[in-house]
Amino acid sequence: MKRIFSILLMLLLVTPALGTTTFASNTVKAKVTESSTYFDGEQRNLNGFNISNNNYFRLRDLAEYFSGTSSQFDITWNKANNAIEIITGQAYTPEKKTTSNYYSRHKNYAATLSSSKVLVNGQLQSITAYNIDDNNYFQLRDLAGKIPFDIEFDVQSDRISLFSTIPDHAYRVKTAAVAESNGESSYFPRWKSTASSYLVNNKDGTVSVIEANKEFTIETYNEKYELTGNKSIPFELPVFGGFFSGEQYNYIAFGQENREENDSKEVIRIVRYDKSFNRVDSVSIKGGESYTVSPFDSGSGRMAEAGDTLVFHTSRTRYTTEDKLNHQSQLTIIVNTKTMTVTNDLGRFQKNHVSHSFDQYVLFDGTAHVLVDHGDAYPRSIVLNKGDGASYKEVDLFNIPGKIGANATGVSIGGFEMSPANYIVAMNSVDHSLVKEYTSFEMVGLETDQRDVMLSVLPKSNLSSNSVNHITLAKYVGTNLIASIPKLVKITDDKMMVLWQEFDKENHPGDLKYVLIDGAGKATSDIQTIKHFALSECSPIISGDKIIWYTNNKGSRVFYSIPLN
Repeated sequence: MKRIFSILLMLLLVTPALGTTTFASNTVKAKVTESSTYFDGEQRNLNGFNISNNNYFRLRDLAEYFSGTSSQFDITWNKANNAIEIITGQAYTPEKKTTSNYYSRHKNYAATLSSSKVLVNGQLQSITAYNIDDNNYFQLRDLAGKIPFDIEFDVQSDRISLFSTIPDHAYRVKTAAVAESNGESSYFPRWKSTASSYLVNNKDGTVSVIEANKEFTIETYNEKYELTGNKSIPFELPVFGGFFSGEQYNYIAFGQENREENDSKEVIRIVRYDKSFNRVDSVSIKGGESYTVSPFDSGSGRMAEAGDTLVFHTSRTRYTTEDKLNHQSQLTIIVNTKTMTVTNDLGRFQKNHVSHSFDQYVLFDGTAHVLVDHGDAYPRSIVLNKGDGASYKEVDLFNIPGKIGANATGVSIGGFEMSPANYIVAMNSVDHSLVKEYTSFEMVGLETDQRDVMLSVLPKSNLSSNSVNHITLAKYVGTNLIASIPKLVKITDDKMMVLWQEFDKENHPGDLKYVLIDGAGKATSDIQTIKHFALSECSPIISGDKIIWYTNNKGSRVFYSIPLN
């Protein structure tokens, strides 16, 4: 499945006049092609022709639109040898003449056989070509395996799709639902939003892509990344709040706004499903008991379970207070899954109160649950709370400079895991010494929002801010690159992987980076580089002997994997 060659018509390519020697006697008619053409999911307008019921396109157009991808190539004209030379892997050098001819769909054009030779990386190729108006046209199917790139042709839509080649350990797959883009970027939001894409290991050799867009969709893939099944579930309430795959059941949180501050209105519903996503039951939270006006607001709620206890650590905007404002804070919901009832107080100020809470994480350590929040006010820190709902031990993992409630903090959380001895938070941070002022919208004094990739490590034996160890894994401040918010994947109790994507300052994606760490956060490998891999909102998971995730981009879905052996 790494290369898809569904070529139902002979697809041919065009290149501008890198050489124009022709056989004048071999002339045929050419008409402007009716097929639409897409490069990596994005439609492009090309000068294409149909000759004898086959499609032809300009080689320079192909080079331009593949530039910067794994299929990029450059073109030169060797006049002495009457040859077009293609060099794969090199960025395209545009021709000096950028204007192109206009061609009418209602007119016939003369196409003659070309005698120009074609060299790919110095090797002579046998490729038939035509010449139209001093431009050479080559067979697409011949070039696809030599440059290389992948091709699909859809007869019903008359659509030609060209894809940059997939690197090793990556797999372009079919989808049942529309693949909404979920790729990482170099943009750091002031607060998170609910994740809408998840990947689940079904423990039977299959994995399921879970997405929440207009409806909740489940698409299942086998070990060869072939689509084997799909299902959709309508939202029970209009706002999606999070998904969790537990040991025996799956859980989806839905919600709805309560601007009227109706105490009896349902604001959150946590629905339980079996592993085939058949509905089992649910538990509801009302506006009055949770003081909720807007559920899941400005946060990214997550769930965890231990035995018969499920914790949903999320966010909310609360009922209007005396200052006539609706303040945002965390909301921690503890559910007894035997009875599907809420067992803790959901009041205005819970024992683990964080305001504002811009990101939320939860894990169980034995019977206690451990919560991590990104706070910008009370407290203004990356903060950990460990407890049982009735009481908590609070620890500031990373204090954030600036005035209380300034939404711009210069830090983002990317993952939370634990080893036998430590709690580990993967995050990033600006150089706070460069910031002159933190406001609701920006960090004054920073020319570029560049952040170093780092860890905050808290020993379980000493739950105190003084014992937190800050470890910088990769420095980006002051460089010409930007690193995405890092991902953290637990492989074993004492082995984890931190991953991040590099970008240039124009948000063009670059290399994927990763490093292995031990249970104390110490790097146990050099930083590794993988070209042409793309991280996404989807958190990577362990499947067999590899780490996998998927990324949707421009209507196409690709699975990526990193072998662990």
